[in-house]
Amino acid sequence: MEKQSFWKYEWNLFLQDMQELGEFCLQPVEITGIPWKKKPQMLKPTVQEIEQKADQVGFWQNEWNLFKKDISNVVDFLTQPVTFK
Repeated sequence: MEKQSFWKYEWNLFLQDMQELGEFCLQPVEITGIPWKKKPQMLKPTVQEIEQKADQVGFWQNEWNLFKKDISNVVDFLTQPVTFK
């Protein structure tokens, strides 16, 4: 390959890279999550509704009891007396 054809080939590759870079930089951008545009809020269950669902027999009752036990364990751990030696 001649030096002239090598540099011509390299120049064409450089121009192709610049073309791709320009296309990338000029592509449209979609901005999501704009804070001033409020999305409709989903309804959240009340504490009473959660407890009522947890009182039902089955999987959710077991999950609710495990959650209450975990909370109780956390409270016991955080409120245990501290002794300094």
